[in-house]
Amino acid sequence: MFNDLFNFEKQRTGKEALGFYIAYLLLTILAIAILSGIVGVILSIGFDLASRLGWLVVVIFCPWLSYKIISKKNLKRNILYIGLCISSGIGALWMGGLLGLIPVAYLTTIPKIHLIDARRD
Repeated sequence: MFNDLFNFEKQRTGKEALGFYIAYLLLTILAIAILSGIVGVILSIGFDLASRLGWLVVVIFCPWLSYKIISKKNLKRNILYIGLCISSGIGALWMGGLLGLIPVAYLTTIPKIHLIDARRD
């Protein structure tokens, strides 16, 4: 369920996608908590501003991660997958990583497209 979490080319089953979602949600929460704490202490900003900074990082991270997945799987030419990439950012804007990582986890279940090199020697 938690195998190859950093292999973005892998086609996952539903159970593996759920494991991917849980792992990245926990990783995101942990990273944002640490980042907000460090930035809050170093810059002496309040908790509210530090949490907004964390929210911004999640809004950037979710579409970036989904773009990374569609790039590794050669799916950048399909408008539906680009729409899922954008929807992960919108979901993250609305409910953070809780909703933003759902399209990302779904993208991991899609098989990789193998492109044929059309060049001839």
